[in-house]
Amino acid sequence: MITVDAHVHLWDPDLHDHAWLRAAGDAELRRSFGLDDLVAAAAPSSTHIVVQAGRTVAESRWLLGLAARSARIAGVVVHGDLGDAAVVDTIDALRASDGGPALVGLRDPVGAGEGARLGRAQVRRSMAALAERGLTVDLLLGHGTLDDAYQVARDLPQVRFTVDHAAVSAVDVRRDGLRGWAARLAPLGTLPNVVAKLSGLGKATAEPGGVRLPDVARVALDVFGPHRLMFGSDWPVSTLWAPYGDVARATARALGGLTADETAAVWGGTAAAAYGLGPPGTAGIANRMTTLLQGENP
Repeated sequence: MITVDAHVHLWDPDLHDHAWLRAAGDAELRRSFGLDDLVAAAAPSSTHIVVQAGRTVAESRWLLGLAARSARIAGVVVHGDLGDAAVVDTIDALRASDGGPALVGLRDPVGAGEGARLGRAQVRRSMAALAERGLTVDLLLGHGTLDDAYQVARDLPQVRFTVDHAAVSAVDVRRDGLRGWAARLAPLGTLPNVVAKLSGLGKATAEPGGVRLPDVARVALDVFGPHRLMFGSDWPVSTLWAPYGDVARATARALGGLTADETAAVWGGTAAAAYGLGPPGTAGIANRMTTLLQGENP
């Protein structure tokens, strides 16, 4: 079923620094998770959007190098500081490097606790410049940042925005309730340049007092519709709660009742459109899928 998994990570702590991994209490994540591990875990015919988990340009180059040698990586979303006037020059240099064509977007966790930063002039100039290059901006949003995200997405209709993890967390749900989160998310759904990932929900759905995955899926479908919603496994972080296949199956059950066309959108078509992989639907990545099925070295 999976054509494009819109949110996975690859990392090697021996090659690149990850402060958040050192600080994390989850020791099982503090090891290398490489492409071979992903291929072994994921569906045989799936491709993946790799979202950079670290913050260095060296790691960006490493991920793009992996993409240059594997059809299993459909695209790479690199890390960057949108408030840095030089970030676009860095992106241009990466696009000219090995694997550069696989660079499809940038993520700056600008919305994680500091939503007002989205209103800064340099941040918005950087976003506009990325849009001129056909790139997508991933937004990692938390409590109190959805209003700021709506304002920037409304003011920059030429920019494609992707809301990671449907902007939900167990903390938000315990504080605001499911309806509170849904009400804050809903304005983003009115903007055609915003899509969302049904991803990274293991913690939110596993913790006591958390939210049920079917409820999150229903809200996300109501807000964005299937053609602006995409599946993301959040592997390997998701392995803290379930194996890759179980995450995909649980998501499929939560999304039950979709038409064939809607199903194709959530499991690949929306990601292909959002990240410029091709036209909406799975046809835009047919050549890549054919290469995989013919036995190209992953």
